[in-house]
Amino acid sequence: MAAFASIGAASSSGLPHLWYLCYVAGVPVSGVLLSLVLQAGIRRLEMRSLTGRWVRLIPLLLVIVVIQAAIDQWFYELMREVFGRKPTGEYLRALALNTAVYVWIFIIQALIFELIAAMNRAARNARNAEEAREAARAAQIEALRNELNPHMLFNTFNGLSSLVLSGRNAEAEMLLERLSIYMRACLDGADAALVPLAEEIELVEAYLAIESVRFASTPDVRIDCPDDLAEAAVPRLILQPLVENALKYAVHPSRGAASVTVRAARDSGRLRLTVEDTGTGAGAVPPGGTGRGLSIVSRRLETLFGADASVNAGRDESGFRVDMLLPLSAVALESGARPR
Repeated sequence: MAAFASIGAASSSGLPHLWYLCYVAGVPVSGVLLSLVLQAGIRRLEMRSLTGRWVRLIPLLLVIVVIQAAIDQWFYELMREVFGRKPTGEYLRALALNTAVYVWIFIIQALIFELIAAMNRAARNARNAEEAREAARAAQIEALRNELNPHMLFNTFNGLSSLVLSGRNAEAEMLLERLSIYMRACLDGADAALVPLAEEIELVEAYLAIESVRFASTPDVRIDCPDDLAEAAVPRLILQPLVENALKYAVHPSRGAASVTVRAARDSGRLRLTVEDTGTGAGAVPPGGTGRGLSIVSRRLETLFGADASVNAGRDESGFRVDMLLPLSAVALESGARPR
């Protein structure tokens, strides 16, 4: 309005005529409505890539520009006629000129809407990251509550004492190292929502070493992780609860006759993590329930990745299987950030 009024004042060498002021006041009505259409289009396409979004926005932008240019010139001629002025008679020429002007106006608006959308995405990602940190912290506390209880520690240290007294110092040292790794992973690094897959598998191995002391036998757990996926980013403590449930509800009730397999693989450009057992028990889900460990895993993946991640669990021919599908990306940690 300010720009058009200034043009009118300059062309009339003073205050614009009344008909022109009415035109200037009326044109923004359609402009605002069409701007809302443009903003709605940007919001609807927000989840697409920048290139994919603009490929679809450009046709919408051109349609909006032509509509606004036509309304502008129609309203301009209407105001002249209402106030007794002659029509300009140059509708097509004026339409082309208006189109050139409105292209820049609506492009600037689109860029402003893009900036607002980017700021909203950044704020939303910050909220999701904070929720992910809280979920990770809750999972760590849950792991400590369920596993590092006095009874487990008593059995672990009792096993360590037996190893030392029997002269098996190397095994005792290894077990202490595994227990240290496990406790550090549970207690430290609360701000690291994502860790390399190799580090998460190291945590599972530490947990299995502790379990072998508790039950005086080594659980049959097979881990299949290709070297090229070792640095894939996964949520901290995402595999351990599922392995724990498989041992508790499938392997131990089968008195060691069952096995657990942890597998990582590429799946159409994404990372698939699988935990499956061959037990006759309930697997990752206790009888009559949904499994707290599985529930925590599902909530954490949803918090971290939203619709980009999924969890499928259920029984198959051999036992119970949990499949997790999440984005495939690498995680870079600062030197010394990994547990030692």
